[in-house]
Amino acid sequence: MSVIDDPRLEAEFESVLVSGEARTLGEIAAAAGVESWDRMYYFRVPVLMSELNRMMQTPGVTWRNLPGSDAEGLIVFLSEGEVVRAVADREPPLYLSGFATSDSSVTADSLAGIPRLAVESMGR
Repeated sequence: MSVIDDPRLEAEFESVLVSGEARTLGEIAAAAGVESWDRMYYFRVPVLMSELNRMMQTPGVTWRNLPGSDAEGLIVFLSEGEVVRAVADREPPLYLSGFATSDSSVTADSLAGIPRLAVESMGR
């Protein structure tokens, strides 16, 4: 699985931070053209390939172009346990513990004065 940059997805997340208005993750993903997914995971970088596969139960997936210090994190969309899109998160940084679904709320937040987006967790 190749990790890509996705300016449309980043712009949709950014719109929540700029407007201050909460949206669902499903609305954001749809507006960015991410289709047919049921879970989204977020990982701070750097992250090991083995850690990604362990956390998402995706044994055998080979990851290419994993982001390093040039990114805030890694956004991964799954559909029925299969990776459908992997995106380097440049900004704004997201906060998510566990996984999110299309019903998860995305709200503007901050940590120590640094703006970020909080994504509602729906499980581990």
